[in-house]
Amino acid sequence: MLIIKTRERKRENPSRPKQSSPFIRVKNSYKTTIMIRLNLQLCKCFKQISFENEITAFNKYVSSVNIETLVCPFCGAKHALSPFASYKRHLVTYNNNTAQDNIIIISRYICSSCKRTHALLPSVIVPYMSFSFKFTVYLIHDYLVHKYHSVEAMCEHYGIAISTFYRILKKFKEHKQMWLGLLEDKLISNLTFVQHIINSSFDKLEDFIIQFFKQNGSSFFQGTS
Repeated sequence: MLIIKTRERKRENPSRPKQSSPFIRVKNSYKTTIMIRLNLQLCKCFKQISFENEITAFNKYVSSVNIETLVCPFCGAKHALSPFASYKRHLVTYNNNTAQDNIIIISRYICSSCKRTHALLPSVIVPYMSFSFKFTVYLIHDYLVHKYHSVEAMCEHYGIAISTFYRILKKFKEHKQMWLGLLEDKLISNLTFVQHIINSSFDKLEDFIIQFFKQNGSSFFQGTS
């Protein structure tokens, strides 16, 4: 998978103002685009992949696709998906304490049975959001540990507007509660939950994102844009 370019993230002008582990889950001329999450059995190599570099993870994820094993997520048809098109999109990642704006290529497949097209989205991507999964997690982590002397300073470092940060934080709290339930949400702190995400292997994180999607019909952090 070709990464067209990578550059340092341009900063926005900040606006003023149950288990031992928390994990253990576009319209077009055809029909609605639905994302495809690869079966974990196809991605055993991810146990050795570090989540530190999301672009590397993205490339290895996409290169592991075996089209013969993909199942249409809408109608369930097997051996019916074929390459259809691709599109470029921004993905703002966070590596080496720096936000970077990357342009990546997303592959789309069409189902010969239901005629719907589907975008292949690795877990590093939050649908309809330019910030990567890791970017949002580290943003919230730094807020919870008070790494910066103010929210303004933190948003300046990450290059996002303060209003954007608070939308992300609100969605994080909503989705954490949806995943854990009311009781465990109160027992497991926001910081503990975030730290568990950061310390998880890529395959465990992928499993969490898949299970959350199956349970709620949307991805973790989706809906902040």
